[in-house]
Amino acid sequence: MRPPTGSGIGPQGVRFLASGALNTLVTYALYCVLVAFLPPQAAYALVFVLGIGLAYVLNARFVFGARMRAASATLYPLVYIVQYGASALLIALFTGAGLGPRLALAIALVVVTPLSFVGNRLLLTRQDGARSR
Repeated sequence: MRPPTGSGIGPQGVRFLASGALNTLVTYALYCVLVAFLPPQAAYALVFVLGIGLAYVLNARFVFGARMRAASATLYPLVYIVQYGASALLIALFTGAGLGPRLALAIALVVVTPLSFVGNRLLLTRQDGARSR
């Protein structure tokens, strides 16, 4: 049963935050290592691509209870292209303002997470068989 509109983030929101936290911890740790050897944008691009695969599996199965299908897997990166563009722009703005690359990414993640939830939900819950737990 879906919670009434305006009643908070609901179970899907909580699961999204939990899976996102796991994905973020994994990719942020890798970013922190890679940024010692690569420019911040290159390090971010690498971990971003790896994070898309992990996010698809976690969001489809754990968050939205959707079947993983070729069609959604093919379209799934579009959600993250938008997120990537917003994050890359914010990283450039923040590092240009004097913040370090690690802090710049951390702030960008906080800003773009709500956009990611909406995009994931729209894409993954449109499938037949998606549960609205």
